[in-house]
Amino acid sequence: MKQLKFWLSSLLILQLLIALALLWSNYLESEDNKPKPLLDVKWMDVNKFTIEDKSGGITFIKSGASWALSNQALPVSDNSINKFLLNLKLLKTGWPVATLSASHIRFEVSDSKFVRRVELFNNDISVGKLLFGSSIGLGQSNVRRIDDDNIYNARLDTLDISANIEEWFDKSLISANDISGINGTDYRLKRIGATWEFDRSGPSILLGNSSYGRLDQNKVAELDQALSNLKILKISSFKPNPQSDVIEKIQINVTDDKGSWVYIFIKTDHSFYVTRNDREEYFTIHQAIYENIAGVTKSKLVVGTPIINSSLN
Repeated sequence: MKQLKFWLSSLLILQLLIALALLWSNYLESEDNKPKPLLDVKWMDVNKFTIEDKSGGITFIKSGASWALSNQALPVSDNSINKFLLNLKLLKTGWPVATLSASHIRFEVSDSKFVRRVELFNNDISVGKLLFGSSIGLGQSNVRRIDDDNIYNARLDTLDISANIEEWFDKSLISANDISGINGTDYRLKRIGATWEFDRSGPSILLGNSSYGRLDQNKVAELDQALSNLKILKISSFKPNPQSDVIEKIQINVTDDKGSWVYIFIKTDHSFYVTRNDREEYFTIHQAIYENIAGVTKSKLVVGTPIINSSLN
């Protein structure tokens, strides 16, 4: 009887030990799979990153507090960069979708087959690399850290990780700011305080041998706003050929709080372009923007018909 009690007690203790071991194992497993940052990165030290897709890639470089596309030294929106890096910072691990290296190609998160590849750098030293793969739902995708076989569900759509340069660079790249002077084809304007006036200095006073008429402040304000809100669409893949393509070429000189700029607006059969003297590229623009700036002449800026000044005849 005593021997039976001994065996029963031993069996009970063994069962308790097994139960404790299972609980501890489950606890450790849950801790291992508890969501934690996917990237262990000192985000303030990141000063370069790349985004690649199947057709190529782009590189972003931080200089001071601003970011630029290093490919063509094009400024980018700091808000867009900060939002993108924050989305990477918020990525968590959690329960893996798959854990075997054999599944990397199937989920498109291998170094040879991926949808997007993002790499972060600190002074050209890689500090993190992520491979984004096939989408598993709206606003989600599979993701793998390069040094980990586990594949996780990322709450970040690959559509929001663009390797297209036009989707990153600042569309206000060549817009003016706080304009004080505008010189067009047949007019010269200067701002005195909050009021615009014709600039009567220089040879422009002889243009047309006529009086300037009364300047329409509302029309000049519209021109000022059009230059201040100038938005480019994308970098043009070609430079217009003045010998054959150009129908109209208009030069506008603008002075603002940052300097003096020479804008060249070009109209071809099917498109409208603009460039500025500090850029080598031509940019495409909407027809309405072209007309609101390049289409402005002195006669459209005055109220009524200018009176002929006989003393200048």
